[in-house]
Amino acid sequence: MAKYDFLDGERVRKVHAMKTVPPVSRDLATRLARVPELRYIKLFPGRLTASNVLSADGRKNPVVIIGAEGLVAVELLIDVPHRSLQFFALTSAVKGCGRQIVDAVVAATPEEWFLGVPMDWSGGFWRRMAEAYPRLSVW
Repeated sequence: MAKYDFLDGERVRKVHAMKTVPPVSRDLATRLARVPELRYIKLFPGRLTASNVLSADGRKNPVVIIGAEGLVAVELLIDVPHRSLQFFALTSAVKGCGRQIVDAVVAATPEEWFLGVPMDWSGGFWRRMAEAYPRLSVW
């Protein structure tokens, strides 16, 4: 198995079933690791989760629950063959972290990729993000 310098086993991990890490997933994990509140990042085939809290079930998965108290988290769906990335979930109990997360994801995603938000229940956050980042499609 190849060694990935960005996978440190503490902050950034991947599931064992993931034999290779696509470059876009590597870039996303590296950029999201720069957001101090996102203490744990885990790569799955076709998905990335990052959070300030780990699950208590022994699997050490970042917890992503929309609106949970004190939580800063994001879950991304990554479709490499179709070059698309979707924000499946994003929550931030810390003011400004949501924008930092969106900025990191947009910066790490190749220009030719589609960036989307399939459901907007935010009350205006995603509309503001789409204005700030024209590549982002919100529907």
